[in-house]
Amino acid sequence: MRVLFLVSAGAFAMRRSVRAAVLAKSPEHEVRMLAPDAEAKDLRDLGVPTESWRPAGLFNVLRSINALRKTVERFDPDVIHAFGWTAAAVALGALPARYTHRMLVALQDPIRDTEMPKAFVDKRLPELLARAGSIACAYETLRRGIVDTFAVPSERVQVVPYGVAPLLPPDLARAPGRRGPIVGYASRLEADRGWKTIVDATVALARTYPDAQLWLGSSAPVASLVRAHARAARALDLITFFDDLPDARLFAGIDMLAVPKTRDGVPYPLVEALVSGIPIVGANVPGIADVLTPYAGWLVPDETSGFIDGLTAAWESIDDAWATAQAQRSATTAVFAPEAATAWMRATYARLAAAVPEAANAER
Repeated sequence: MRVLFLVSAGAFAMRRSVRAAVLAKSPEHEVRMLAPDAEAKDLRDLGVPTESWRPAGLFNVLRSINALRKTVERFDPDVIHAFGWTAAAVALGALPARYTHRMLVALQDPIRDTEMPKAFVDKRLPELLARAGSIACAYETLRRGIVDTFAVPSERVQVVPYGVAPLLPPDLARAPGRRGPIVGYASRLEADRGWKTIVDATVALARTYPDAQLWLGSSAPVASLVRAHARAARALDLITFFDDLPDARLFAGIDMLAVPKTRDGVPYPLVEALVSGIPIVGANVPGIADVLTPYAGWLVPDETSGFIDGLTAAWESIDDAWATAQAQRSATTAVFAPEAATAWMRATYARLAAAVPEAANAER
């Protein structure tokens, strides 16, 4: 089977999802990838033939359409897996029915007016989404929004949880005797500014618990921004920096993970903490709330004061919180098992590759 991955310019979770899908499918199928330059550079180590283009303002859509049509003409894929709203909209609008009918659209982030014009979303996007063979969403609120807003039949839109393996062994114990919490935060700092909320909340927490710390992990070399902000708050000595994501060292040492709203509808570190048995304090926003609500954790307003209250509550009951988070690992690892995500993808690819619409027969 020939599989073409289409990638939008996106945040950390989408790149991680693309990476997981390509790693799962490249041993089974002949795989190609088409992505904007930044995403292509981030994914080239996968060893998959990749074509890219450099986005350039208003010409971005035209460039992507031209690159897409050339790639499809040369590769003639059996299945197209489009990640993100832009990749999906471009492919569904530019390709003939024999390809759009074989397309799996994977969506993780809410629609933002800054990414797509409102007139396009209202008038054109419903028609385009109706052409997709299948749509996978990262969380239930997004699935309902697609069904209700774009009138896509509910049976064609499914929630497919991330496939994420635990970063920590099942017998890991939290270090006892601390007089203040070690708060964890992990994200792509160049894409998100949620770190400011967590830095400020940790600074406030340290006024009550002088030993409070923040362990901050990022996959981007922009820690200087965090250092400058922390230095101005006279709190630089509270922060330990980790340069890579994911980082098992960070997860193994923290007492809890703080998850503010980011560009990602469902941040990957949220799921990594769930399956690793780490207590979570998360912003009460769609995506984060969808994933965290079935499990023990704290949902708080996405502001500094909300995280101060949530982190304080978690620390004041940290032994119980840790025990509960560890106890629910069997449930979370079953829901987010990589094998389950791979099996669903394998079955969906086979179904899409076998489905040829009548309109496509007329094109051949």
